Amino acid sequence: MTPLCCWNLEQIAPEDCSSLRPGEEALLFDRKQRFLRRCLECPRFLEDVRLLGNESDGLASLFPYAMEELLSQKMQLTALSRQFDSRNREIRFLHEIGQVLQSSMDLDEVLAMALTAVTSGKGFGLNRAILLLVDPERQLLRGHFAVGPRHRDEANRIWQEIASNDYSLEQMGQHFFEQKMVAEKDKFRDLLELLSVPLNRREHLFVKTLNEQRSLCVDDLYRETAIDRSQVEALGVRQLLLVPLVSHNNPIGLLLADNIINHQPIGEEDIHSLETFALPVSFAIERAAYYLKLQEKLAQITEANRRLKEQQNLILRMEKMALVGKLTANIAHSIRNPLTIIGGFARTLSRSTDLDDSRRSYIESIVKEARKLEEVLQEVLTYSESLHPTLDLWDVNQMLTGIYSGLSDDLRLHAIDGRLQLDPGLPLLRIDFKKLSYCIRSIISNALEAMPDGGSLNLSTRRQDDDALILIVDSGPGMDPETLQAATTPFFSTKDQGTGLGLSLCARILEGHGARLEIASELGVGTTFTIRLKLTSEGTHG
Repeated sequence: MTPLCCWNLEQIAPEDCSSLRPGEEALLFDRKQRFLRRCLECPRFLEDVRLLGNESDGLASLFPYAMEELLSQKMQLTALSRQFDSRNREIRFLHEIGQVLQSSMDLDEVLAMALTAVTSGKGFGLNRAILLLVDPERQLLRGHFAVGPRHRDEANRIWQEIASNDYSLEQMGQHFFEQKMVAEKDKFRDLLELLSVPLNRREHLFVKTLNEQRSLCVDDLYRETAIDRSQVEALGVRQLLLVPLVSHNNPIGLLLADNIINHQPIGEEDIHSLETFALPVSFAIERAAYYLKLQEKLAQITEANRRLKEQQNLILRMEKMALVGKLTANIAHSIRNPLTIIGGFARTLSRSTDLDDSRRSYIESIVKEARKLEEVLQEVLTYSESLHPTLDLWDVNQMLTGIYSGLSDDLRLHAIDGRLQLDPGLPLLRIDFKKLSYCIRSIISNALEAMPDGGSLNLSTRRQDDDALILIVDSGPGMDPETLQAATTPFFSTKDQGTGLGLSLCARILEGHGARLEIASELGVGTTFTIRLKLTSEGTHG
């Protein structure tokens, strides 16, 4: 028999073997390698083997069986080699992605890296990945994040961008996290909301797969009855892979993956690879979620400590103020009785002294100065008693009208243009009428003293959100920042004489009302005093 194949020749020409490929010229001179690499796949060689098996020689008839087994072993070896290469790539890939997952504490960064790995050609190469996370507070398997194109045009653009930049998998995930995460969330927002499922729907495909903790590849989603039809239509694919994410037997979420664009079938290798990948992803998500909760708790504790410090400072300040009040009250009471006697005797002497008596001017000076001291003592006593105001519902507009009416002589005397503007819509406010009146008069008194050569004084009320505002605006010289900062400090005064208790006392009175005194001033322009009182709903003007 003349062989059809060149297997029997030690050396051949290129035209003798049609199975040779470019770059295999060395096989022209190597019969053994040519036989092992090309002859076994050559149709003419297989025909020679068949013809050889038809001969009567019994040994030759067994040769086709040996060839069949040899070809089978070669195919298995090739498959194992490919599987080994795939596993080797998978191990390198998992090592690369695992370093990021283990080092990051940012949940969004973990998710961006994980889903990029699922959809990247350098990762698992699926078209789309959707992550549903367990929300224990709302008892919901909630659509949280998705990566991938929504239509073919977008897919082509994404693939071209990846090809042109040639990112590594880590670079791709970082780029996605930093520049595209927000846009991707918005792009899939409607789909993620639709895919959310209550955890008590145990027969739903998503919840059931998560609870059973076994991956599932649905070949025809449109025939699946355990999922809402609207969800099937929204997903828009027939084949869907579902991989549960579980950490220490605790369900973390569910990973959905599909090939919505190229419609490539999802094979066993894809399922096995994603199951292997799901374990470190689950750990990373759980760790990042715990870290996020820890940060929230730390922020709460920090805020609580800040408030505690504020309360401690407030208590310390109140203790100091109480001590000052107690000292001033003791001193005032000690002085008041002798001063009352002095003032009383002086007034009696004044009434019994003739107008032309040379001593009358001295006596009137004693009466005048005694009255000043009595006013100072009254201010000191009011300051020491201002911790506990007596609150009741009052008409603030009526109170301001009364105060303004009593200012007419002072305004005329100081050549000051006064103006009263009241908001008729203010409700009744819970205030200590006497103390708040004192506070307003004290502010006005300071304003008048600041304008010895005339000016303007505006007194007004208005409503702002949940507050009632009393505004006292003067056109005086104003205050510099240092003076403004110290204005409400006890015993601070810019006058040569005086107690310096006016604004400090006013601020303390307002604290007792749960109100605030705000001062805004500009040198050469004037000062605005704003008393901010909380509104009550117990009454309004008629």
